[in-house]
Amino acid sequence: MSATTETRHPPGGANKESTSAQIVGDGQSVGSTFFGTLKQARGWLILGALLLVTVLIGAIAAGSGEQNPLSPDNAAPGGARAAAEVLERGGVEVIRAESLEDAIDALRGSDDTLLLHDPQSWLTSEQLESLGGTLADRTVLIEPDLTILTELADGVRSAGVIPADITDPLPANCANAAARAAGSVSPGGFSYRGAVTCFPLPGEEGGNTAGTFVTTSDGEIGVLGNGGIISNGRIDEHGNAALTLRVLGSTETLVWYQPTQDDLAVTAGPADPLALLPDFVNPLMLWLLITALLAIFWRGRRLGPLVTEPLPVVVRSAETAAGRARLYQDAGAVQHAAETLRAATLTRLAAALRIPPAYPRATVVAAAASKTGRDPAELDSLLNSQLPHSDAQLMQWSQELDKLEQEIRRS
Repeated sequence: MSATTETRHPPGGANKESTSAQIVGDGQSVGSTFFGTLKQARGWLILGALLLVTVLIGAIAAGSGEQNPLSPDNAAPGGARAAAEVLERGGVEVIRAESLEDAIDALRGSDDTLLLHDPQSWLTSEQLESLGGTLADRTVLIEPDLTILTELADGVRSAGVIPADITDPLPANCANAAARAAGSVSPGGFSYRGAVTCFPLPGEEGGNTAGTFVTTSDGEIGVLGNGGIISNGRIDEHGNAALTLRVLGSTETLVWYQPTQDDLAVTAGPADPLALLPDFVNPLMLWLLITALLAIFWRGRRLGPLVTEPLPVVVRSAETAAGRARLYQDAGAVQHAAETLRAATLTRLAAALRIPPAYPRATVVAAAASKTGRDPAELDSLLNSQLPHSDAQLMQWSQELDKLEQEIRRS
């Protein structure tokens, strides 16, 4: 609340101030002032509220569930929560392994299936070897790389990426019961070759076909090249659901293992770069060091003080100028010669007009125009912007410079 102070003096024109003062308000209450301020700032308050709501919604959405692709807890289109829930309703115990140790412990039971999805290749060959053997009755590998195939799926080879122009569903065309029940699946992902190849690519013929689902001869190892088949967004397409439920639900227990960076093997530390060098490097470095020291000693000797000696000949300045002119002519450096003539002319004109060397060219041009009575624009073109492009133009321009210099010296 704003206020003013009014001072009253006693009657009689006395100059002494009264000890009392009257406070006069502006007629507004604290509440009206507060709400007036809020009204003025309502635009910023609305923007701040919208920003706060957006941040809260994003935080709730980010923390509302699992976000990893093909995770059994991820309800997004890229997750696989739908497949996991259907398997559990069908009597399959779905165990999500959080680490390699959890996966090994969960596979110590009987009648179980291991689902391994490691797109980032977190596991090493030694870790993959610990998952192999007789731990799982069945193993399903989702989009495995070469290391996983070598350790867990002997006999299965990678055949590359399925072309994006293949959009029609891939028919089973194999004797595998799960694939025949599915009939066809969605295309995409990677293709593999193995003992039993299902859902081959269009145009693949013969015994060396490549398909999106491959099993070993005993059927204990299955390789699925398209993880999108079991995802929430595509499991209802074609025969994706039938293939997913039959492949993953053939045993009582399904261990769903997706390695993370926490499964990275702990190493002893980075290797010493010096230990990787050949044996001859150390003697060679010593020999180079001795050679460098000898060269420094040889070239760094004191040669004594400098001694001045007279030149054997005396070269006249006119001959030097003529020699430089011939060099310019032989090189065709017309513009370089013109710049040299321009700089020398401006220096001599400044001295003749009693202008210090530090002054700009415009000052020299103005003084020359005042001295000769010529048009300043003409002199500015002659001394600054005009640039010859041939020997004839250079000769004519130099004569005009000399004429101007002589005219200033005579005036």
